[in-house]
Amino acid sequence: MRCMTKIIVLLMLCCSLVAQGAVTPVYQITEDKGAYLQITLTHDIHRYSAMSDLSDLVVLDNKGNRLPFRVISPTVDVSEKAESIPVRFFPVVVGAAPETLLALSSASIRVDDNAISVSVEKTTKDELVDKTAPVDFFVVDMSELKTRADKLTLNWQVSEANRYLEVEVSGTNDLQNWNKITQSTLVQLEKDGQQLIRNAIALHLAEREYAYLRLKFARGGDNLHIIQATIDNTEKQSLPTPVDLWKIQGVLAEDQESVVRTSGTVSGASVAAWEFTRDEIAPINHMSLELGAHTYGDMITIFSRPSTKKSWQLVYQGIWFNAQVGSDWQQSDAIHLHGNSDAHWRIELNEEARTGLEPKLVLHGQPQALQFIANNNAPYAIAIDDKAATNNKHTNEHIFSQLISGKEIVWADVNFIELKPDIHSLSHKMMNVNWKTYVFWGILLSALGVLLGVVIRLVKQMKHQTSQM
Repeated sequence: MRCMTKIIVLLMLCCSLVAQGAVTPVYQITEDKGAYLQITLTHDIHRYSAMSDLSDLVVLDNKGNRLPFRVISPTVDVSEKAESIPVRFFPVVVGAAPETLLALSSASIRVDDNAISVSVEKTTKDELVDKTAPVDFFVVDMSELKTRADKLTLNWQVSEANRYLEVEVSGTNDLQNWNKITQSTLVQLEKDGQQLIRNAIALHLAEREYAYLRLKFARGGDNLHIIQATIDNTEKQSLPTPVDLWKIQGVLAEDQESVVRTSGTVSGASVAAWEFTRDEIAPINHMSLELGAHTYGDMITIFSRPSTKKSWQLVYQGIWFNAQVGSDWQQSDAIHLHGNSDAHWRIELNEEARTGLEPKLVLHGQPQALQFIANNNAPYAIAIDDKAATNNKHTNEHIFSQLISGKEIVWADVNFIELKPDIHSLSHKMMNVNWKTYVFWGILLSALGVLLGVVIRLVKQMKHQTSQM
């Protein structure tokens, strides 16, 4: 009987170890800069937390006492004032002399009372341009511009020959001596109503630094028809909100048929599909796709789901561009999401993209700030409480707001040390162990069950023999 009792106790102990919760320190703060401390939390904290809103976080001092705290998403108001100034431009034929450039820019030089003045007329002398001759470069007239020049934006008629442009930009004040400013790659792509447009050239020129710009096209300049050129400046009153960015590698999916089923069909169309699994559940606001050095300009479909037991849900469907212009790779803008915390993702591309690709999902989130009231008992610990109540976050924030109400507080930013605890020691992670772990526990419990059965039979035999005696 004692043997059987020990086995039962062992079984209960094993079950209790699986279900047991604990407070697990994740970060340690050794700095003590006063009573009001603040640290920045990135997506890494979500590798440990079971809650996308971090409601299972606690802050402890070195004696294990819980401290009041709150987690907030920093918001920075950005006031932007955009200014777009149209500027004149004109093509220049091969071998044009400086005098021709002056005439093309409608500039005239006049001497009055031994003083030299330059005046600019409002009309361009188009008769001096041989439109049938090959164009060597374009000149942008900035002689009347009285502001700095952050960017030069070009709009042009798009054809097969000039969807991609490689341009070198130089500046001058005398139309003879040119100084190279920058070189850039521009692109305009369109498919099924969606576009990839990169038509701005960063200049970063001070006011009146150059009177004229020269645009020489190493690619796409043949029969190029520029519609408009503008100088664009943007004033920002404050810094933008910081972005937390990380990548996850995908694996080629076993199912290469689209999750999307057309009406009347049992299976979807053949696609190139990859699946991704996140090891955290940080809310993401934007997502982009990294295809490396592979040209792509076709349909992309993105799905997500919180667990493998759920069905795939459509997140985005549209055209994705990944194109090389010169030595630069241009891609579509990041896809906007609404705080998606799903752990599993699937992307579907045109089936022709299946060979050679190793796509990565680039996730964009917003760092959060953890603010707590210290008590001079450093070091402090940011920990995960597996037994946190569902209203833990609301209660913390309510207490915290009462403690700081009416006070002018300056938060001191402090650094932390990552303690790197065993992530599988957390109870919610133990619930998601892989199949090998389930097999191990299954074999162990089965063996214990068999042993328990043998013990029971032995006990019965011993009772039978004792009764016969």
